[in-house]
Formats: sequence, structure tokens, C-alpha cells
Amino acid sequence: MATYNELRMLFGESSMLFRVEVAVCVKAQAIFQETTPSAARLDWAELALVNTNAEANKFLKYALAANKALTAAQILAAADSALQSAVDGAIDKLYP
Repeated sequence: MATYNELRMLFGESSMLFRVEVAVCVKAQAIFQETTPSAARLDWAELALVNTNAEANKFLKYALAANKALTAAQILAAADSALQSAVDGAIDKLYP
């Protein structure tokens, strides 16, 4: 289990942030492909593509908190698919 200090250190871990930035863009693109996305989802998807870094920072923190039971090493070693699932789940909860 990662300590709060370890989780906080991961906030500034550039490789994690870069990966979350890509996951945010992938999710935004997927929302644009949905049959009937809500206005909130479309607004978020547009914002995410314009201000990717800010949105990635938000969802990196969400994903770290949601996976606090893992060690810092496990979080850093997470596959892209696991990271994408964490980001997707967070966005789906916050922008239904």
C-alpha cells in the first residue's frame, strides 16, 4: 500500500502525467464517438482536448487516490490499459 507521501510524490512524476494526458485524449475521442453523449460529456471532451494538461493533472490525482491500495512501484508499472481504465472510470463518474 502506497503511503500518502509516496502518492503525493507521484503527482509530479512526469512519465505518469504524460501517460494520463494520452488517456484523457483517448477518452475525449471516445466520447465524441458515442451515439448520444450528454452535453456535460461533450463539453468535458472539448475542454480535455484544449487543456489536456490540467485535465490530466486532475485525473492523475483521482486515479492515484482510487488505487491507493497498490504500492508506488505497482502504480508506476501499471499497463497502459489499466491506466486507461482508471481514467475512463473516473471520467464516467464525474461526467455521466
